[in-house]
Amino acid sequence: MRDPYIATVEIYSANLPFRFAFGHSLATRRSSENVYVRVTLDDGTLGHGEGVPRDYVTGETASSALSALSERLVPEVIGRDIHTRDDVPGLLRTLETSANANLAAYCALELAVLDAFGQRFGVSVSHWLSSAPAARVRYDAILPFGGTLQLAALGTLVRSLGFGNAKVKVGHDVDGDARKLAVLRRVLGSRVDIRVDANCVWTADEALAAIERFRPLAISSVEQPVAAEDVPGLQRVTSATEADIIVDESLCSLDDARRLAEGRACNAFNIRVSKCGGLLKSFEIARVAEHHGLGHVVGAQVGESGILSAAGRHLAAALPDVMFVEGSAGRLLLKEDLTVENVLPGRGGWAQAFAGPGLGVHVRPEVFNRVCRLHASLDAWDGRMAVAS
Repeated sequence: MRDPYIATVEIYSANLPFRFAFGHSLATRRSSENVYVRVTLDDGTLGHGEGVPRDYVTGETASSALSALSERLVPEVIGRDIHTRDDVPGLLRTLETSANANLAAYCALELAVLDAFGQRFGVSVSHWLSSAPAARVRYDAILPFGGTLQLAALGTLVRSLGFGNAKVKVGHDVDGDARKLAVLRRVLGSRVDIRVDANCVWTADEALAAIERFRPLAISSVEQPVAAEDVPGLQRVTSATEADIIVDESLCSLDDARRLAEGRACNAFNIRVSKCGGLLKSFEIARVAEHHGLGHVVGAQVGESGILSAAGRHLAAALPDVMFVEGSAGRLLLKEDLTVENVLPGRGGWAQAFAGPGLGVHVRPEVFNRVCRLHASLDAWDGRMAVAS
């Protein structure tokens, strides 16, 4: 009898509308264009994966991700079989050369493969990350651009829900942001950790001035204060301030991780599963941080569905001493999520880890089939890619 194998792969895209606009210095979004992969094994087992391309982070668009999947990535896995569950990472490693410039696309395919084979072998995707994942994860509150009154209202909600950490988007108006942060600090009190995310908006000089301006407000960390490619600027800011400097847009690959760590260009990595090319690569990047004594944050893509949120939760549960965990906004942000499970965390930001086989979440077929547009499919029986019109 033949070992389990990948019989069919379908490639989709979907535009997921938001309940409200979410903005930062690089973009304001009211929806998210995501890519999806559905893998069917020989026995009919289904696995789903998701990637969220962002051209200003990884250079990918939804169109380029769909092309990468249909032209290069999917043809390399179709018909491939797996003898044991521990052979799955080896199958995925064969794609790494083709995936280097297509991180969100690869993420969607990787998650679908892990989800499918995890279900087939009866193991959680955490099996490929950690022998003892945490039973629950604590999320942070993420606050977008907004006016003082809006931020105060959100801060009141954050306090009432018992969150212990909050991240606030900031920009060019440092004085205005300082006034809003002062209001937020009064609302949240001294026990809640507040950090800011500049999303590449400052020069090194501006970053140092802003950090000094925010210093009386006890801001613990500053994320991506300078442009993604400005590693010398990151090094300068990191060495000159007591606040932790977290990199996000500067960090997309293992090579980025090693260069930033060895160059002492930050204190911590913000690791987002889609941006970093999937769950397994994200875990490797976290190991680089640990090796160099750096912290790690598990980040998220604005507009991700419960599929990608589940992957982020698995990563957070697998990492010891994670600094912050972001995402899992689910139905709070999306008008309609794709998973049966409500991925929103509960009081205090706490959420149970997903322990079921595969990603541990179930896709709502009636929603998936309605909102997702089929781009292409490949069948192991004839080896031909069928492209949707």
